[in-house]
Amino acid sequence: MFLCGANDLITIFVALECFSLCSYLLSGYTKKDVRSNEATMKYLLMGGASSSILVHGFSWLYGSSGGEIELQEIVNGLINTQMYNSPGISIALIFLTIGIGFLVVLGL
Repeated sequence: MFLCGANDLITIFVALECFSLCSYLLSGYTKKDVRSNEATMKYLLMGGASSSILVHGFSWLYGSSGGEIELQEIVNGLINTQMYNSPGISIALIFLTIGIGFLVVLGL
């Protein structure tokens, strides 16, 4: 629910991480099972890697938009400065797609 009302980059990241943290805790619910512990550790490492890729994409988007974190301001800034065809935006979209793709594959 928190993610549906997100209108800035920080809120999107915090909502995704809160949901991921709950998923990590649920996957490691049975502490005495060795396979559960191993799966939880792998899940945590993959989640951390995908989150870092997502944050890297956010940083490219933040830098390319001139320091804006709200989504509407980012879009307006990119349209007004005609930066939407720049290589920085392409790199940001690639990192965002990979980061969100990994989170979706992991089962978010």
